[in-house]
Amino acid sequence: MGFTTPVFILKNTPELRDKLVRLGYKIGYERYINDDFLATDNDEMFGIDVPYPPEQCNGYIHCGTNEALFLAIAALRDDTDDSQWFVYPPENIWFICDDDDINYARENIKDSVQAAWFHCSHKATVKELIEHFKSV
Repeated sequence: MGFTTPVFILKNTPELRDKLVRLGYKIGYERYINDDFLATDNDEMFGIDVPYPPEQCNGYIHCGTNEALFLAIAALRDDTDDSQWFVYPPENIWFICDDDDINYARENIKDSVQAAWFHCSHKATVKELIEHFKSV
């Protein structure tokens, strides 16, 4: 499958687009990629020239100008855990998985102190990401 959540941000910079490329996105419409605002859907990023308010985003998560939130939601995938936020609820500890499959990472550290974190952790939901990054 792939990316799971369409997302929109009220900014568009080459640096932000480079971060999306590193996540696996490709440019959808080259002609519009330099527009003022940026959105992702499926595996494509594209420029938008209208600063849509949240109520008009039609299924897209509106991140305002919050780049950290935008990238966290844009990273959500159902075919890998790489570059996605996970939460260890007992301590409210957040971390980014740097492996394709967190279960593989769990297996490699099963005899370490970190094993409990990985065992009890879960991939952050959109709602959790919004709450976590709302003040960033």
